Amino acid sequence: MRYILKIVVPAVPPYNHDAYGFADALVRESAGLSPAPRLIQFHDALTARFPCASSGVYDNDSAPCPWGDAPLMACFTGDVGIISIVARNVEVIPFLLRRAGALALTVIDEQASKVHRPATFCVTLGKIQKYVDHDAMVAKLVPLLKREPEEVRELLATPHAVLKRRLDHVTAQRFAQTLDLIGCDCTVEKEMPDLGVTIPISGPGALPPPPVQVWAQNDEFDTSLPEQEKRLPWPASWLVRVWDKLARRPQY
Repeated sequence: MRYILKIVVPAVPPYNHDAYGFADALVRESAGLSPAPRLIQFHDALTARFPCASSGVYDNDSAPCPWGDAPLMACFTGDVGIISIVARNVEVIPFLLRRAGALALTVIDEQASKVHRPATFCVTLGKIQKYVDHDAMVAKLVPLLKREPEEVRELLATPHAVLKRRLDHVTAQRFAQTLDLIGCDCTVEKEMPDLGVTIPISGPGALPPPPVQVWAQNDEFDTSLPEQEKRLPWPASWLVRVWDKLARRPQY
């Protein structure tokens, strides 16, 4: 039985069911293209541990070749690869996932309905170095952080402010080194997995908040509330109305 995995270079959509269609479209667009450098690195790491059948290293006494296609490099085109595993799944799949994560590649497993995204990291501000020209530093950070100068100053004044999110480990380390040269001492922290769903709640691309379900208002209750209770925020005002309603029930 073949176990098929798709290896994707670009970041996939946040919802898993959208990631499947994204990968299928990428397969069509990448037909005939040379493999991306990261896929070549990934192939080399796999075949160093589990050689391809085309290498000729297997004989009757050795463990079977796990790859269903030979040469394995033919499975990679452009920014995507489709790998068939026909043997030694217990050994191969964990190793494959670790190598993909190290290279910031996404592994799509439609048979198990899983999308294995690479770990992401954020860069957090530690402290500002002494004897740094703050105005010059802000001017350099504006294009790096893609924020207005006032926003950058506010970030620098916020303890442990997160300056950049959702970076792979190598990019996060380089970004932190760049900030160090500018005058910011930063730390790189691993972000918590988000179970395959990421919805921006602020900034560019943010989704509007869902409409708040408002209880049907009863004029009797509105007119009976004292003026100060009408001005209470939602939880308190709502509780007052519920209590008022219960208190008005006839007693049997």
